[in-house]
Amino acid sequence: MSSVILKNIRKSYDNESFAIHDFSITIADREFIVLVGPSGCGKSTVLNMIAGLEDITDGELFIDGELMNDVEPQSRNIAMVFQSYALYPHMSVFGNMAFALKLQHTPKAEIDSRVREAAEILGLTKYLDRKPKELSGGQRQRVAIGRAIVRKPKVFLMDEPLSNLDAKLRTQMRSEILKLRRRINTTFIYVTHDQTEAMTLGDRIVVMKDGRIQQTGTPQEVYSRPTNIFTAGFIGTPQMNFLDAELEIRDGIYCLNAGGVITVLPQDKQNNLRSVNPQPVTAGVRPEHITLGDGGKFSGTVDISEHLGSTIHLHVSTLGTDMIIAVQTMNAQKGFASGEKISYSLDGRFIHIFSKETGKNLERYDYGTFGL
Repeated sequence: MSSVILKNIRKSYDNESFAIHDFSITIADREFIVLVGPSGCGKSTVLNMIAGLEDITDGELFIDGELMNDVEPQSRNIAMVFQSYALYPHMSVFGNMAFALKLQHTPKAEIDSRVREAAEILGLTKYLDRKPKELSGGQRQRVAIGRAIVRKPKVFLMDEPLSNLDAKLRTQMRSEILKLRRRINTTFIYVTHDQTEAMTLGDRIVVMKDGRIQQTGTPQEVYSRPTNIFTAGFIGTPQMNFLDAELEIRDGIYCLNAGGVITVLPQDKQNNLRSVNPQPVTAGVRPEHITLGDGGKFSGTVDISEHLGSTIHLHVSTLGTDMIIAVQTMNAQKGFASGEKISYSLDGRFIHIFSKETGKNLERYDYGTFGL
């Protein structure tokens, strides 16, 4: 078993302010967890505390049921892959992958077996005699991952391992990591600021801001049921649109009043909003959930039209704000000119309703872990 449990973890560098606040999560054996959030949110600090590279100020860390707070990094049986490849330039690929095993005085035959097995998994067999300078960025990152694999750790920690790669290589390496995960089948804790990586890699994702957990859930849960405005805006590309609106009750039915246009909310939202008082709210709707059409109740003016291949992103002035509408290219009858007037509709099924006061989603979901 390779479970990891963090209980009320806090981190302070000056004994006054905290970089991490009451961070608690249980990571199951063989689960792939992604910590995601903007730069400076504390996700790498959490990873470093798990690795033993940072002291834990308060709280408890357990790996396989053992308290690890005061255990030295080399005794935690974990492996970490960093943003920088940190390869020894004078050593071959084989030498880099074998280095940690040699320090542990592993028998030569076992070193050879482990390195070649890892190289086979990562497609590096024909590069074992090459030096790092002879490899591409993606190949160097695979070597860094291979160096971790050969140690057969209980837990893999990955700190932004793809951030130095170009867009094409990042896509390729995401696929490689998913394949790797299926083959070695151990626990992964992965840190990134890229929400696309988080959504494609994680069994669950942990959204962080200012050292606090905002929401924990599967990618679909976090995307479909964001617990607050921060999570709603951070997860999704392009990000969710936000509008000033009024939550009203008309004849016992919850409605949304945006710019004088009334949208009756569907039954599931009626149930989720039960006992919520009418109030000013922030309504959120994703660009892909807005429908263009002459019969739309809303109108706006196109400022910019971005053609991105399969989709067109329209930047539209409407309801006193700037809104993005995603249109499938195959459904677009024509192009969109700057200054063009358009009509559109909002589907009540996909509208999110947030408190103006707290930023919290007013629908009563079972969110799991979240904070504000």
